[in-house]
Amino acid sequence: MFGSIEPTEYDLRFELLGIPVRVSPWFWAMAAILGFEATKTGVSYLIAWMGVVFVSIMVHEFGHALVARSFGYPPRVLLYQFGGLAFFEPRRDFTRFKSVTISLAGPFAGFVLYGITRVFLELFYPSIVQNLSEESARLIGVTISQMLFVNLWWGLLNLLPVIPLDGGRVSQELCLWASPRTGLQIAVTIGAVVAGVVAFGFFTIKDYYPAMLFGMLCANNVMMLQERRW
Repeated sequence: MFGSIEPTEYDLRFELLGIPVRVSPWFWAMAAILGFEATKTGVSYLIAWMGVVFVSIMVHEFGHALVARSFGYPPRVLLYQFGGLAFFEPRRDFTRFKSVTISLAGPFAGFVLYGITRVFLELFYPSIVQNLSEESARLIGVTISQMLFVNLWWGLLNLLPVIPLDGGRVSQELCLWASPRTGLQIAVTIGAVVAGVVAFGFFTIKDYYPAMLFGMLCANNVMMLQERRW
C-alpha cells in the first residue's frame, strides 16, 4: 500500500507454485509488534501468532496471484511491513471484470482458509488435544482462534471501499463504470470518508495500530482527491 519496499540483503526469497515470493524483514517486525501482547504468555505464543500472520497473508496474496496467472498475467508476491502485495503486469486485454475478480480473489481465499480452519476446529481439534498437555492444548486453541479471527475480520476490513484496499479497487472500478468522468473522484471521496470513520472507531476503542493504518489510508485518499481537483 505504502512505505518502502526496496529489496534488502536480508529478504527471504523463494518460489511457491511457480510464483516468486519476497519477504521483507520488516514484515516479521510488523508481525512481532502486532503480537506483542502474546509475549506476556510466552515466546511460543508470539511465534505461533507470527506463523498465523504469515500463512494468512500468503494465502490472501496467492488468491490474487493465482487468479492473475489464470488470466495470463505472471505474478510475484511481496510481504512487507504493511501486509502483502501481489504484482502483475496487465496487458491490453485487461478488463474491468478481470480487475474486480483478481481483487476479490484475495479476501475470498482468506474466507476459504477460515472455513477450513472452522471445520478442523469442529471435527478434529477435540480428538487431537485430548492426549496433549494443558499448555500444548491451550497453545493450539489460541492459534486456531487467531487464524479464524485474522482470516475473517482482516478479510472483511480489506473489503471496505478504501483505495488501495481490495474493496477500494472494486469500488473504483464500479464508480468508473457508472461514471467514467468523475468515477475516480467519487471512489476516492468514499474511501477518505470510510477510512476516516474506521480510524476514529478504532481510536475510540484504543486499538491504535489499525487506527493509525486507516488514518494513513484516509490521508492518502484525501491527497489523491486534492490532486484530482487540481
